[in-house]
Amino acid sequence: MNTKKSDELKQAVIKAKCSLDEELDAFIQKIDKATDDPDNFITMTQLEEEWNRLSLKTHKIYSDVVSETLTAIDTKELNSSKKENSSRKESD
Repeated sequence: MNTKKSDELKQAVIKAKCSLDEELDAFIQKIDKATDDPDNFITMTQLEEEWNRLSLKTHKIYSDVVSETLTAIDTKELNSSKKENSSRKESD
């Protein structure tokens, strides 16, 4: 594997892992705080809203990794394989 490409891919993953850790830590802190007071306990709706926010944020992180991966790799072969797959689907 090309060293520059490998380094770029590793950096994208390291960045994503840090972002995921931050998002998960923030989620846990919110839930922990929202469950401290029995008189003001988080509702299921609020928990689902927090879960949805976490899901959206982590989805973006994964999308960014894929985007950075596409930037780091030579997409000529990827585009070629896409064209081949499209041609096969059309002939089926």
